[in-house]
Amino acid sequence: MAFHVHSDKPYFDLIIGDKTYSSWSMRAWLVAVQSGLPFKEINIKLDEPKTAASIAKYTDSGKVPVLKQGKRVIWDSLAIAEYLNELSPQAQLWPEDAGTRALARSYAAEMHSGFPNLRTAFSMDLKRTTPARHITDGTRAEIKRILKMWKDALQVSEGPFLFGDFCIADAFFAPVVFRLVNYGIKINDKSIKQYMKNIQEHHGVQFWVEEAMAEKSKPLEF
Repeated sequence: MAFHVHSDKPYFDLIIGDKTYSSWSMRAWLVAVQSGLPFKEINIKLDEPKTAASIAKYTDSGKVPVLKQGKRVIWDSLAIAEYLNELSPQAQLWPEDAGTRALARSYAAEMHSGFPNLRTAFSMDLKRTTPARHITDGTRAEIKRILKMWKDALQVSEGPFLFGDFCIADAFFAPVVFRLVNYGIKINDKSIKQYMKNIQEHHGVQFWVEEAMAEKSKPLEF
């Protein structure tokens, strides 16, 4: 458990999986940190005999992340992100401009529902140091799509993040940055390389990675 804002009483609980492997937990957690609201973190080890029973204490969905606020339970990372945006409007978790905000939502929604080849071939593993041995055409096409999306947004915003300040869209693509790095994907575009560096240096991302490195976890096997 951890409190990320000094407070005697957290505003909500956030139930997440292993920091090493749970990309969806990372997304919701980064948005929670960015919201500035105090919360209690509850970690559940995934893929263990008691995992399902532990998650069932908080939600019938069988998945993490989950936000619990009193009797209110919000599951699914995008729903959690939108709820946190409403709870903390001062955090400006979406861009202020309506058009830019709609575009940022499109980015997050595509990440939320798409890129099945990338998810399958490049499972998140923050401790991985071995480059990918083979990349399918489907995975390659999805990587190209993501890189184009990043470049298009950065050409307009000029950084440091996709739409200027760090927003929900950046939180949703943060695990992809680590997938590309940990699977040894070479990036040539300077603006994209800088964006990836900015994501890695974000205070919330750094805290997440530090705690992932401290986790006792078995390496993924293929």
